[in-house]
Amino acid sequence: MGDEGYNKDSEENLVDAEPIEETISEQEEKQDEVTEVQPIKEVHKEQPKKQEEKHKEHKQAVLAQPKKPFKQRIIDFYDAKYKPMMYVTLALMIISMVLIGLQIYNTGEFINKDISLTGGTTVTILKNHVVNIDDIEEYLNQQFPEKGLSVRKLTQLGSDVGIIIDGNNFDAAALIKSLESKIGAIPEEDYTVNMMGSSLGASFFRETLKAIYVSFLFMGLVVFLYFGESWKMKALSTTLTIIAALMIFAGNTHIIKDIAAYIIGAALLVIYFRTSLPSFMMIVNVFADLIFTLAVVNLIGMKVSTAGIASFLMIIGYCVESNILITTKLIKKKDGIIIDKIVGAFKTGFVMTLTAIAAVTIALVMTQSSVIREIMAILLIGLFADLLYTWIQNVAFLRIYLERNRA
Repeated sequence: MGDEGYNKDSEENLVDAEPIEETISEQEEKQDEVTEVQPIKEVHKEQPKKQEEKHKEHKQAVLAQPKKPFKQRIIDFYDAKYKPMMYVTLALMIISMVLIGLQIYNTGEFINKDISLTGGTTVTILKNHVVNIDDIEEYLNQQFPEKGLSVRKLTQLGSDVGIIIDGNNFDAAALIKSLESKIGAIPEEDYTVNMMGSSLGASFFRETLKAIYVSFLFMGLVVFLYFGESWKMKALSTTLTIIAALMIFAGNTHIIKDIAAYIIGAALLVIYFRTSLPSFMMIVNVFADLIFTLAVVNLIGMKVSTAGIASFLMIIGYCVESNILITTKLIKKKDGIIIDKIVGAFKTGFVMTLTAIAAVTIALVMTQSSVIREIMAILLIGLFADLLYTWIQNVAFLRIYLERNRA
């Protein structure tokens, strides 16, 4: 009985305690809601102030940091943007190929040929007084129709020293007499006449293009022998290169021999691509340099002579030199950080190219010879193109190649 009474009392106490606990918990929840609702306005007021304070602290921290040197900022920019810059050079190469294609479509030739390549007559007249080139060209074409006469200035140190007249096998003596009535007496010692047969000019142009092709073959071979790894592929490439060169120059000219030589060249590119990608990329960059230079030469309307063709061979030498420098620094030297090796090679290569640009610019400004001026103008364009395709495109190619191999 005592136990039963005890149980009844405890049950009643528990029943009475339950609502007390509920009321306490409800009161606490209401208090929490009140404390949460009341300071909302104050928090919204404090947030802009805190944000302003944080912004001021961040600005002060940025200003307090020491500024990086200009050189380091350039290196950081290049390090971060080398891929977009590579895409720009690739786009320029594609645009250059399109422009050359349009040149072929419009004129039937991929280059503006001079008289020395098409055949014809050139008269160079040294005259001190000022003449109007357009008036003289219009006058001479009226006097000698169907000769395709073109007149251009001969300058030295920015001043006009004479004129050059080109045309299709015209009578130079008759032209001089006709011109004297326009600009005055022209003594024999003040003018020179150069004549070139059309067949001779066309033959020379073909032979020069073959020389450029063979130079590309041996340039690719030398690069592959240095950077390639398989001795079997090196021996095969050497044999194929010699065979292709002999097909081009040895014996009589035949179209089947020429086609076979070009097929061998394509096979060599496949070998380089499959076995030594840096060698293949270097050949592509030299090709891009030449294509860009040729497109610019066509755009400015420059007529290229036999001497101008020779300047393209010189561009190949300049471009290969810079590309071998950077490729050796990045591929052959295994230790060191990539960006540090790029900067080290750039210091040497950039100074070399700037020295060549300075020398070519001085020769371009100072010379009186139209032939030397033509060579220097083409070289100057090629050297600027070399800066783009060596230090932007080729470096980016090599960097991506090294990063993928290390990964």
